[in-house]
Amino acid sequence: MERILNQEEIDELLSAFDDGRVDDRLQETPPGGDPVSATRKKAASIDLTRGQNYSKWRIANLDVVFNSFARYYAIGLSNSLQQGVSIKKGEITSRFFDDFLTHPADAGLLGSFSLDPLKGNGVFVFDKELCFGLVQLMLGGGTSSDLMVLDREVTAIEANIIRSLMVEGCNVLNRAFSALGQLETKITRVETNPRLLNVLSPETEVIQVRFSVQVGELAGELLMIIPYFSLEPFKDKLRTENATYSENTRESNWQVTLEKELLDMEIPVTALWGELYLTIQEILSLEKGDVIGFDYDEQAPVNVAAGHKIKFKAQPGLQNGKKAIRLIKPNSQENRNG
Repeated sequence: MERILNQEEIDELLSAFDDGRVDDRLQETPPGGDPVSATRKKAASIDLTRGQNYSKWRIANLDVVFNSFARYYAIGLSNSLQQGVSIKKGEITSRFFDDFLTHPADAGLLGSFSLDPLKGNGVFVFDKELCFGLVQLMLGGGTSSDLMVLDREVTAIEANIIRSLMVEGCNVLNRAFSALGQLETKITRVETNPRLLNVLSPETEVIQVRFSVQVGELAGELLMIIPYFSLEPFKDKLRTENATYSENTRESNWQVTLEKELLDMEIPVTALWGELYLTIQEILSLEKGDVIGFDYDEQAPVNVAAGHKIKFKAQPGLQNGKKAIRLIKPNSQENRNG
């Protein structure tokens, strides 16, 4: 039990502090020991209006969604640019939106997008090298190493060109989140100055995803910024095992879809009564009225080809006054070849 000082001892201690006979640092008395001086602890600054811990990776399996976005967006840009595009997901970090506005990356163009029916807005950020490179490609240029990154802001005409690619990014984002819920994102505004893009309050905690974009020799960076509170409705779904692997399930369905579509494809089917080989000289000497004879047995089965592959043997004949064939057996050579 700690000893309690009486009034006389308190007065004497205060007097010692005033006279400087006692150090005014904190005093600690270890068990069974004499009082020792301790270093005064430095007060820590706490901002009660903002959380002290970022939400680093508080949403499990969110990288699955962003991996899908990178894969789908690469396909979409490849179709739009008629060039092979590679997009790889990089670092995923958490920060306050004010930090992004104060210390932006080398932003060339920023596009805010809605997250309907979720609350809040997201932001796409294309760096300058990516912006000028994409404009060059959209206008018919190449991706050579002599690409110039101009020391100026993106113009209004260039911004409209890149805006169409951001719209494609919204469509891809909708598809990437389709396993979790239906999104209808769309570009609402484009800006070149981050401080003019006041779509979120400065203290909003956001998730920032970094993507590296490669088009030929052109290399750039794309950032995606989404408010943390917008993604909270998906937290429970992302925790479940089914949601984690739902993207893989969707990918495996492509094989089934392709197999189904192949069954509806049209392919030419040809009945081959015979083949004849002529020299170029013989072909050039042909005239109107010449008869070309084929050495084959009219009663012998003919080959039936699907495309360039002989698949069946058939018996030729007539039906309702028209030439017809009756399939009699699969081609034996085709069966041996599988």
